[in-house]
Amino acid sequence: MLVIVVRCVLIVGDGMADRPLRELGFRTPLEVAEPVWMNRLACSGALGLLDPVAPGVVPGSDVANLAFLGYDGRGVCSGRGAFEAAGVGLEVLPGDLAFRCNFASVDEGLCLVDERAGRVGGVEVEVLGEVVERVCCGLDLGVEVFFRRGLGFKGALVLRGEGLSCNVSAVLPGVGERVGVVVPLDGSFEAKRTAGVLNEFVRLSYEALRSHWVNVGRVGRGLVGANVVLPWSGSFVPEMVSFGERFGLRGCCVAAASLVKGIGRFCGMDVPIVVGATGDLDTDTLAKADVALAALDAGCDFVFVHVEASDEVSHDGDVLGKIAIIRKIDALVGRILGGVDLLDTVVVLAPDHVTSCATRMHTCDAVPVCFAGGNVVADDVKVYSEQSAYNGRLGRIRGKDIMPMVLNYMGKSEKFS
Repeated sequence: MLVIVVRCVLIVGDGMADRPLRELGFRTPLEVAEPVWMNRLACSGALGLLDPVAPGVVPGSDVANLAFLGYDGRGVCSGRGAFEAAGVGLEVLPGDLAFRCNFASVDEGLCLVDERAGRVGGVEVEVLGEVVERVCCGLDLGVEVFFRRGLGFKGALVLRGEGLSCNVSAVLPGVGERVGVVVPLDGSFEAKRTAGVLNEFVRLSYEALRSHWVNVGRVGRGLVGANVVLPWSGSFVPEMVSFGERFGLRGCCVAAASLVKGIGRFCGMDVPIVVGATGDLDTDTLAKADVALAALDAGCDFVFVHVEASDEVSHDGDVLGKIAIIRKIDALVGRILGGVDLLDTVVVLAPDHVTSCATRMHTCDAVPVCFAGGNVVADDVKVYSEQSAYNGRLGRIRGKDIMPMVLNYMGKSEKFS
């Protein structure tokens, strides 16, 4: 008998999946973590392999999470800048050009030393962010320039005015490469102007930060200074149909990462503040679970819960940290399972991609996905892991399949004819 399900919770552990690691006896961090609640979810549901975009395609977090929510990331996402800017709370209007930014470390020759400035954060980056905001207020470049810091080393930049183009070489340079050398990718006035504005912003951020007392103190403690801000992945406002209009569901996005919060805002979802959500290993995953359950109680019928820290520690090659955050995500899963009834709630669990602790990069490997509750028919798989997913009844699906499957398991699919 078809059950009409009231709601769905989609839980994403960013970069949570991995390849087997030699130091773990050729097991993955997920296997070593032995997640109790994820395994309990597996026992109640069905597993499969998930290609976030397509087999052989290395997904970015922007494209992957958009796909999970039913959007063609390649169609709406020319860059992640607008999502990042909306996620940190900057206003992004039609015609604005936005960029993701990194606080970074460069040497006296303006060559990159560390693209994340030693993962600067806390009070230090609050102070440095205010410095950069003041720099933007004093700029006279023919366009308005707005900056706001995000979590840790991250931030966002918005350019507002006539004659802007995202057809510029605004990418993160590699270690040893010179920064502040953005060039136009065509011969247009707009591209030349935009490249000039970005290069001047980088130069002035370096002038303001290089001798700041925060960085003097960091260098004195043997740390790298956060002495420059680098804009990259520029984009205009994406054209997106709201999540509610697309699926007839009231959505809520529970996240700390500015990219994901921005996606939620452009999708028209509720994006509540989660006290204690940091995007790093110290993030309060139980607070996220509580906010997700409160959103369900408040009438949201689709809640997207995203945990960033598993990706961050993977990019650092921190294997033990990855095991630790997987266990914290497991506690989040447990808190949510304790607060819902699987008879009327579909729960979906998946990473948005593999982030390899060995290479410190995203890979194109398929990841494990689990659907439980509602009209899901359980399989015989009892463990949630990369390897066990090969034996699940769901087979191999893509990120764009998640929302149609959610609607099916909620009993809300419409006949296609």
